[in-house]
Amino acid sequence: MNLSSFDGDHTVSRLSTLAENVLQRETLDALEAVRMNGKLADVYLQFANSEPALRAYLQMEQALAAGSLSGREVEAIKLWVSQQTGCDYCLSIHTFKASRAGFHAEQILALRRGEAIGDARIDCLLRLAARLMQVPGKLSDELLQEAREIGIDDGSLVDLTLVISTIYFTNLTNHINDSKSPLPPAPSIGS
Repeated sequence: MNLSSFDGDHTVSRLSTLAENVLQRETLDALEAVRMNGKLADVYLQFANSEPALRAYLQMEQALAAGSLSGREVEAIKLWVSQQTGCDYCLSIHTFKASRAGFHAEQILALRRGEAIGDARIDCLLRLAARLMQVPGKLSDELLQEAREIGIDDGSLVDLTLVISTIYFTNLTNHINDSKSPLPPAPSIGS
């Protein structure tokens, strides 16, 4: 399935799917950025059960798009975080988006496993994400120094936390909703 031909998923979900005509103008305006072929994915209309949360999420995604991380870097991080949380919906969507961002199938699997792909910046961003999500407390001075040595500046460090925050929001909300992707499932990463 080509995401550009996406016309909504129309699957049963746990959260109510709101009609667009009940949404506040501010929410409808924020949703314009994610319309495809004039339509919204049902998942947005389900997340709209909290219009303030949906708007905050969409604003954070706009900030990411204007931020210091490339689309490839953002997709690499989103894939890894989605793998960690076991969000099948996001794994499906971000596997597709990672492919569109130029990652080949073996790289996508490696990213999901948290393995290096030979891109020093992406490999370091994934190590940073892993440390931030899996090790309580402050980031180690050594890893921070490594990041700075390969050109990950303070803005990129803050943008990294924003990527983690946005995908974590959608991962967890999809777990509540039991969202079903309109795209094929992500392939198994094996054992």
